[in-house]
Amino acid sequence: MSRSKTEIGEIRYNAAEQSFEALITFHGETGTRRIPSSFFAPLDTEFEVVGRGLLQAAEARINRPGQMKSRLEKAPTPLPIPQPSAFDWQNFLHGTRAA
Repeated sequence: MSRSKTEIGEIRYNAAEQSFEALITFHGETGTRRIPSSFFAPLDTEFEVVGRGLLQAAEARINRPGQMKSRLEKAPTPLPIPQPSAFDWQNFLHGTRAA
C-alpha cells in the first residue's frame, strides 16, 4: 500500500510489558489502515527512537495475515443528482406536465 501520510497516535508506556504502544494510521490511495503497534524499550528511550520503532513494527505487521487492523476504504465519488430545470418546475406547479 503506497502511503501519502502516516500518523502515530497517542504513545503510552506499558510498564508490565516494558514497551511503548500506539495506534499507527497509514493513509493511502485506497483508504486508511490503522495498526496497533508496540516497541520494547526502557522508559527513558528517546522519543525519536520510540517513534521510529513503533512505525517499523507497524509496517512489518501491515500485510501479515491474522493481524488486528482497521481498514477504512475511500468512498466512491457520488454521482451528481440531476436538478430539474426552471421549465420543469413551472410545468409541475401549473399542472401541465405530461402524465
